[in-house]
Amino acid sequence: LSNQRAACRKGELNETRQQRLEELGVNWNPKDAVNNRKWMHKFNLLVKFKEREGHCRVPQTHKEDDEKLGNWLSDQKQAHSKGKLDPERYGKLKELGVEW
Repeated sequence: LSNQRAACRKGELNETRQQRLEELGVNWNPKDAVNNRKWMHKFNLLVKFKEREGHCRVPQTHKEDDEKLGNWLSDQKQAHSKGKLDPERYGKLKELGVEW
């Protein structure tokens, strides 16, 4: 599978083969999938925080379920200010009530 991923990145994978692999559920960039899972985990912790506290103003040093939620939210705000936060993620945070 790693050879198939490498060929796909180089644009050398036959389109039919690529389609078949995608139908089987192949993820071409598994690191992205891991990062997305981690991000959603932290986002869900923020949802939990908001449900309990009624707001998204997480103190910088706050931990939620032993995770550094305050640091994570600060990182998201910094990424946004630098134009590096994915628009979809920004939308989720804004919809939840994060103040920028």
